[in-house]
Amino acid sequence: MPGDVWALYGQPELRATPAPLPDAHTIPPREWLLGTWLLRRFVSILAAQGGAGKSALALAAAVSLATGRTLIDEYVHHRTPVWLMNLEDPADEVNRRLAALMQLHGIPRHELDTRLFVHHGRDRRLLMAAESQGGFTYPDQDIVIEQAKAQRIGLIIVDPFVKSHTLEENDNSAMDAAVTAWSEVAERANLAVLLVHHVRKPGTGGADTSVDAARGAKSLTDAARSARILTPMSRDEAERLGIAQADRARLTRLTDAKANLAPLRPGASWLRLEQIALGNGTEHYPNGDTVAAITPWKPPSLWAAHSAPELNRVLDRLADGPAPGTLYAPTRRGRALQRWAGTVLMHELGLNETQAAEIITTWIQSGTLQVVTYRDPQQRRERTGVHVMDTHRPTNTLSDGDDE
Repeated sequence: MPGDVWALYGQPELRATPAPLPDAHTIPPREWLLGTWLLRRFVSILAAQGGAGKSALALAAAVSLATGRTLIDEYVHHRTPVWLMNLEDPADEVNRRLAALMQLHGIPRHELDTRLFVHHGRDRRLLMAAESQGGFTYPDQDIVIEQAKAQRIGLIIVDPFVKSHTLEENDNSAMDAAVTAWSEVAERANLAVLLVHHVRKPGTGGADTSVDAARGAKSLTDAARSARILTPMSRDEAERLGIAQADRARLTRLTDAKANLAPLRPGASWLRLEQIALGNGTEHYPNGDTVAAITPWKPPSLWAAHSAPELNRVLDRLADGPAPGTLYAPTRRGRALQRWAGTVLMHELGLNETQAAEIITTWIQSGTLQVVTYRDPQQRRERTGVHVMDTHRPTNTLSDGDDE
């Protein structure tokens, strides 16, 4: 009988059970641990390309929960022991990253005692899911649950997820089995699981920040209830923010790619990889190690960098026009580049083209600049230009950039 088969798996008899229909206020709230990202009894995903800082971010999340400190702009709902399963790097490398993070954020050792646990995959391989006679087997699942309960673990971080199983990454059934293995750990041990994963190589359109960017079969991201994508700052973003290309590699953007149990966060948050000198030099290596540790970063605001008098000086120049009877052009198209309004901002405020274009666009949208058609006395033809609306001039730094 089918029921006898399920009995072999320890499953109860299947019955149609009436819904309890409790009052809404009596239903326990979801047990969020870190922001609206990590939640008890559920699997979450952090995906990024190599070198984007995903291991540094995962470690910061671990230390945030273990210490109760807000290290990455994610609210710590409950301080809890964390089990970091680093399945790729040697123990010394994990120790270096942890030391750098503690040094950057001023965390004393006693705050992590008995609250941060580490498993090193190079010392003992972890195997959560494997093929077995046409099906799947879960060799380490029970021991992980047993150890997690014994240490009262609230979060397990698996870095990287691909090293926790031997299944085919592009097979939907296989990936569903691999994620289900971790989902059952989350359920049975009442903890959150964070799977650190890779994204596909970006195509010609640049990095993808959707959940579909995660590498492998779609069943992986389907099974997770929360997913975030970590993306290095692009050249265009660096230019818009006025960040030197040499500093761009240290900046990375964290975006919500999936949030089934909470609203998607608007926009994205930024993080910076700081280079921390450990001071562990020896006779043969006098400089010692320098290791990256992650910290929140706020992009500079174009508007906050310039006062109302500075912006009004620029508007005065725009009002004067490039020559008597002519107006500055609103765009850089064709011959209009020579009289583009943005050149005034570049000269007066030291901005690059991208930044100047952003301010001109914002002023047009807010009504500070009005695009008009006029007759050029020199060219003797109609042209398009910008007219300064004095009633919309800035009276403080953020007048025309409140949304920045």
